[in-house]
Amino acid sequence: MRFSMHPNCNRGGLRHGLYLGAALLALGEPALAADPVPDDAPAASPSFAVVAPRFPFRPELIGKPLEITPRPVTDGGDFLRSLPGVSGSRMGGHGIDPVIRGMQGNQINITTDNTYTFGGCPNRMDPPSAFVPVETFDLVTVSQGYRTVTQGPGGPAGHVAFERVAPSFAKDEWFRAEAGAGVQSNGLNRNGFADVTVGHEGYYLRGIVAGSNADNYDDGNGDEVRSGFRHRSADFMAGYQAPSGVELMLSGGVASTEDALFEGAMMDAPLDDLQKLRGKVVVPIRNSLFREVRAETYFSGVDHVMDNYSLRHRTAPMAMRVDSDSDTYGGTLATDLAFAGTLMTIGMDLQRNRREAQRFMGMTDTDVNTRNSIMWPGTEIRNYGLFAEGRRALTDTLRLKLGARYDRVEVSQDMADETVLATGRSPNDLYAAYYGTRGGDRSENNFGGLAFLEYDLSPAVMLTVGISRSVRTADATERSMASDSGARSWVGNPNIDPEAHHQAEIGIDVTKPDWSVSANAYADWVQNFILRDTARGQGGVLLSNGATIYRNVDALLTGLTATGQYRFGKSWLLEANATYTFGDNRSDNSPLAQIPPLEGHATLTYLGQGWSLGGTVNGAITQTRVDTDPTTGSGRDVRKTPGWVTLDLHGSVDLVDPVTVEFGVTNLLDQDYAYHLNRSNAFDPTSVQVHEPGRSFYLRLSAKF
Repeated sequence: MRFSMHPNCNRGGLRHGLYLGAALLALGEPALAADPVPDDAPAASPSFAVVAPRFPFRPELIGKPLEITPRPVTDGGDFLRSLPGVSGSRMGGHGIDPVIRGMQGNQINITTDNTYTFGGCPNRMDPPSAFVPVETFDLVTVSQGYRTVTQGPGGPAGHVAFERVAPSFAKDEWFRAEAGAGVQSNGLNRNGFADVTVGHEGYYLRGIVAGSNADNYDDGNGDEVRSGFRHRSADFMAGYQAPSGVELMLSGGVASTEDALFEGAMMDAPLDDLQKLRGKVVVPIRNSLFREVRAETYFSGVDHVMDNYSLRHRTAPMAMRVDSDSDTYGGTLATDLAFAGTLMTIGMDLQRNRREAQRFMGMTDTDVNTRNSIMWPGTEIRNYGLFAEGRRALTDTLRLKLGARYDRVEVSQDMADETVLATGRSPNDLYAAYYGTRGGDRSENNFGGLAFLEYDLSPAVMLTVGISRSVRTADATERSMASDSGARSWVGNPNIDPEAHHQAEIGIDVTKPDWSVSANAYADWVQNFILRDTARGQGGVLLSNGATIYRNVDALLTGLTATGQYRFGKSWLLEANATYTFGDNRSDNSPLAQIPPLEGHATLTYLGQGWSLGGTVNGAITQTRVDTDPTTGSGRDVRKTPGWVTLDLHGSVDLVDPVTVEFGVTNLLDQDYAYHLNRSNAFDPTSVQVHEPGRSFYLRLSAKF
């Protein structure tokens, strides 16, 4: 199944075709970047197209993220939330935290150019997607569920890969550029980017800059929401592609978010800086067994500062500041083999992350130097992985994929014994008080695997069934958070067991000339689900003071995503999708908190010659399965969130070659609403639900040279 728009279609029309493609990919097989391409395979089309998940052959591809969704977005999380099957929680105007299949945090693997970045904020003001200026990426791949063992440890909810591809120049071509700028009326969000590439005889150099400024927006009730921020980024790619297929690449970049205001927290973030560097070598091997060897290595470092006084009028009795950092090193060595009709990828990978966060306090805003808590006590998590994944066509209509993965996890905390002057306690004292244990060295041996079958019921109908096991180790917050604030304390559990996810799913894709439908249903039985809870003297918890703690429970996550597309007349395109997620704490017979309700979108677009107009209806039903009472559960849900419906309008015009203008209005009826998902405060883990922006007009201009 291949989706592509008519060659003469305008950019706006192509964008809407890709919107459904993103939905189908979200339900289908993930991108298998390691898949070897047969020698006789045709050259990839230069146009943006969606290649369906026939996994032994090509990975699925999607065009630029901003050509998938008609609405403006502020970062990667905002973009992902516009796709079927993805929701997200808002804390301010920047840093929306995506949720897939009711899971979030490092239950979702998010990479940029195969680089893992773990945010520097203990409260996730800066999830990995916050560092993604989506307009500067060439491809995005969204897979839901555990669909490959080759993309690092964990990731039971899925894998999101933002990628910039190495350019390929024609013989007489040496220069390529793209630029764009936009503005939104609500909050006066201004953004722009420039992307310039030069190349000759296989050598290339690419430079990218992007930036955005935003003030506070107003919600649909006219109330001002603290959401302003400034973001800047600069990236480069340099490399060489030899005629033999050898590829060398070095890339890197910096990003900075300054003066980020957060309605959903008692702190703001005056500084959040990222530095990253990546190297890659690809060597093709032409023999009867091996096809290719790849080696990649990367570094990403985040420095984060948040406080309650520099960007707001302080109302708390004490001035407080958190200084934190997160450094991640990693790499992969893999090779592709072909034998007996089987394509196989085998390899190893390394991921090492160290996080440190300290909170300081003071009586005045100019003297905040007394250490109050060591929130991340130098927590280092090292993961050494081995993997093998094979793909084989059993018949002309039946294909099989099998994969296996082993991860060795080692954990240490080198500051767990340091005593804090303000309280006289160390992180180990907190762990002992709440769990009767101490921090220190821990290790795990985790095994995962998968088996998927694809069957063509007919040329137009494809059925997919699969089972998988994936194991996710606890992150630095879940296993070692040490925020010492009495009943408002937030304490990780050094003895927490890793989550083991056992998923079964079935999907169907029907593709006809004028319409298509896709659906995917899954069930995920989770052993040792890591539950963020309140201390009530449960098993393994020694205190009953309502502090935030972590413990293991058995859980069930299940759900369904369906998408459809219908093209009628010569120019009309109707698209729709809906996602439902159910989460249950089977140990306590109660709902899991922070599970999105039924959500969906429907878009109708008229595709003219060089222009398009359309509208999108977005909505969610009331979420009635909630965990709102901290005396009996976690209390992480603020309320039974009411359902809502909003209307967006969008259009595009190919003004003059090469300039395209896009315009529209989001939340046309100025509805006051909030997603069910919410965030917690930085000082105490009280949950706060932030309302979405009210009506906003937008205008975007872009050009390719």
